[in-house]
Parts: sequence; structure tokens; C-alpha cells
Amino acid sequence: MVAADSRPTAYMKDGKPVGILVDLVTEAFRRSGQSVKIQLMPWARCLAEVRDGNVDGIFSVFKLPEREAFLAYTDIPVITQVEVFFVHADSRIRFNGNLAALANHRVGVIRDTSYGPGIDTLIKNGTWAKVTHTSSVDSLVAMLAAKRIDISPSYRYVFLDAAKQAGSMGKIKELTPAVESIPSYLAFNKKRDYAQTIAEFNKALASMKADKSFDAIYAKYMQ
Repeated sequence: MVAADSRPTAYMKDGKPVGILVDLVTEAFRRSGQSVKIQLMPWARCLAEVRDGNVDGIFSVFKLPEREAFLAYTDIPVITQVEVFFVHADSRIRFNGNLAALANHRVGVIRDTSYGPGIDTLIKNGTWAKVTHTSSVDSLVAMLAAKRIDISPSYRYVFLDAAKQAGSMGKIKELTPAVESIPSYLAFNKKRDYAQTIAEFNKALASMKADKSFDAIYAKYMQ
């Protein structure tokens, strides 16, 4: 399996992958009687590797029509991503729920990442014309702290953790309201038949929710 390298969901510590999603996925596979090898890499490469069938699967990934063409999804989300906007701490930008109203600002996003249908459409159709694409959330935090971009949509915990690690918490702030909450899944490539593995993973993840170990893993990283 491959995952994007981003704290607190999946990152390297003492030479091995750890994080909320790494722990969740590892335990679910353990309960289904299977071992799993997890590799962390930039998100664009994660998608390319699973699309080409070089790896078995990917986490966590949104359900999008273009992705369903090459991905077979599990049933239960491994995380629900709360998407918000971040700006520089002294920015006067406000968000009232109207995405199009942000069109004149310099926006930073991670390459090949979906930010939900609303933002994705505005980027694709050129309504948001001042868009900078980068490879990681760390780059976004650095650019926002240095005022090289005006605003960045991101997933709350990932961006805040990256800002904390960079010592930039005092240079950024979160806008309200949140853009949306998006369920995100583990999925397998469609070049082989993973139906049985998916069924076993679904059963294991359901058991983790039932016995509260799912919540316990989140609590461990959100202290």
C-alpha cells in the first residue's frame, strides 16, 4: 500500500511509517489475517503507482469518477477529512462560503490532490487562475508563511501539524467556516481481483469501530 507522506496521518518515525492511517490500516489487515507493507511518497506518485498496478492499493483517497475507473474502494472511510482554508496570520481575507469570491487570490495546492468538487471545478475551469501547485503540505506551509501565496485549502489536522513542525503556527490562521467534510477510503487497483481482500478489510474495520479501537488510534495522535 502507498500513502502520502503527511503528519499526523502517515509519516516516518525512527525509520518506519507511523500515523493515524498507518496504524488503522495495519491493524485492520492484521485482523483480517494479512500483513501489509506501507510506502510513503508524494501524492501524485501514489496515484501513478496504484494506477499502473505497481502497488496493490492506496490510502486515503476520495471517491471521484475519474479514480473509480482504476480503483476498487473499501466500504468504510478510514478518515473524514475536514477541509478548511488557511491564510497568513495578518491576512484580511475572509470566507463566507462562496468559493468563487476567492478567485483573485494566489492559491496554493498539492499537485494531483482533490479538494472536493467545488474547488476542483474552479481550478479546472480557470475561475481560480492564480494557482501554484506543489508536492507537499510542508511546501504549502512555507509558501504561506513567506506570503508567496495568499490562501491554501487543506485538511485541518495535516496542515496544522505541518505548521507546528515548521515553527510557523504564529504565521498562519484558519478561516471559518470549514469548506466541507469529505470521507476518504482505502482502495485497491483494478488490475487484479481484490474482492475477498476488500471484504475482509471491511469486516476488520467495522470490528475496530465496534470495539472503539478505531477511536483510540485517533485519540493517540490527537493529544
